[in-house]
Amino acid sequence: MYDWNALWHTHAGKQQRFASETLDINQLAPELGASLHRAARNPHDIAVYDHGDHYSLLRHDQGLQLLRLEKRVLFDIAIRLVTADEGQALALPYLEVLVDNLATGEAGSWRAEVRCSEDGELLANDALLQHEQPPLMDWPELSFADDARFAAALRDSWQEAAEAVTLDAAAWFNAEALEQHATEPPLDARIQQMCERYAEIVRREQALLSRQFSDEELLLIAEVLRGVTFESAESCRGLWLAVENRLLQDELDRKRGVDGAALLRQLQQLSYTQEVALIEALAPAQD
Repeated sequence: MYDWNALWHTHAGKQQRFASETLDINQLAPELGASLHRAARNPHDIAVYDHGDHYSLLRHDQGLQLLRLEKRVLFDIAIRLVTADEGQALALPYLEVLVDNLATGEAGSWRAEVRCSEDGELLANDALLQHEQPPLMDWPELSFADDARFAAALRDSWQEAAEAVTLDAAAWFNAEALEQHATEPPLDARIQQMCERYAEIVRREQALLSRQFSDEELLLIAEVLRGVTFESAESCRGLWLAVENRLLQDELDRKRGVDGAALLRQLQQLSYTQEVALIEALAPAQD
């Protein structure tokens, strides 16, 4: 259902000590007044209890720790530009935003046709698309739509996806222009500009990251990346999870003499742009 370990790390610092005489964290239902949703499989694993409107996550970590998570904030947001017919009664291309909350059983979708103005600006439902703010959207099917945390997450997701959406839209409308005016050169100046800016952003971040990580840490990350495939821009987020998995499975930190816990803390603090910069520098080229 959820990656509970990832949620535990994402909300690091929000855990509280939980005093109990029961050593087995799978036997705390009576004390918590909740039902066991997921049992811990080993002494270092997480047990999850369901209270109806929220979950309690418990783990032995320098004492018994408890993390309370409201179900209404356990949503996923996916944003993409759709350029192939998927049965929707919309002209291509169109912008699609999907929200899914497995905990509450709620799901919502928002779609808007995208067009390019005569000035080369992208419009969704005839409103100008901006990188800083998502388009106005209505979510009548979501009980948490008016929650400030949902609005903030939607804004963050949009800002991360906006560049990819813009590039996909530019590619679509350039291809369309080529089909209509086969003898004219492609309208790719905007794409070239974006690529140059992207390369400069990555170069600057790489220069900073080379001083933030040791050579052995970078070699360890590079070894992890050799076994990872990035299918989309969104999949670059959460690099530390891939590293953590290899540390647990193969003990790469011991093999390379690296402080694994410190490395994970550094990786967790990286922005999306910094993660992409690391991947661009260390990951092998993918077809």
